Amino acid sequence: MIMGRRFLRIVLSWTVLMPVPVLGADLARFFATVHTLRGRFTQIVRDHRGHVVSRGHGQLWLKRPGRFRWDYAAPYREQIVGDGRQVWLYDPGLAQATRYQASAALGRTPALLLAGDGHLSTLFAVETLPSHGGLQWIVLRPRGRGQGFRWIRIGYRGVRIRRIVVGDAMDQTTDIRLSGLHWNMPLPTATFHFRPPPHTAIVTP
Repeated sequence: MIMGRRFLRIVLSWTVLMPVPVLGADLARFFATVHTLRGRFTQIVRDHRGHVVSRGHGQLWLKRPGRFRWDYAAPYREQIVGDGRQVWLYDPGLAQATRYQASAALGRTPALLLAGDGHLSTLFAVETLPSHGGLQWIVLRPRGRGQGFRWIRIGYRGVRIRRIVVGDAMDQTTDIRLSGLHWNMPLPTATFHFRPPPHTAIVTP
């Protein structure tokens, strides 16, 4: 479940409404106007030398505030589901589901910082980067320690976020690319409901 746990730290940062006063106008409009999102993702993890450690892909669903679902299709099946109260990390190969309280899970992720009261600059050093690859970029660096990541780069075009790249404390990078996105479409509540299948071992950290 290593890949899913790594991804859990990142995906939670998408589940909250990011404070926008210090962001560019286009990115601010994204967080202010996008309420639901579904599409596909690819994920590439590289080590400190830039060598690819793992690749994955799957589908995603988001609904503000706090609801999300990320289904891995490869390199093996995994599912991450949050209903606003609990976060489930399900590994069907192991027949194991790890359950977190949303507040506890957020406390170990960038989402705790992104869910602030609007004073983002007191939590992150925020910098606008040069455009490249057809995208505009910002980078967020936590002012405190112990977050498990060193920086988050967000790449966007207009109001559409296309990439999230995270650098962690081990100098690995996780590069998430989004595609086939549909915005503000109705998503059933059941999309974000997880019920462990029979004979699944439930783990509560």
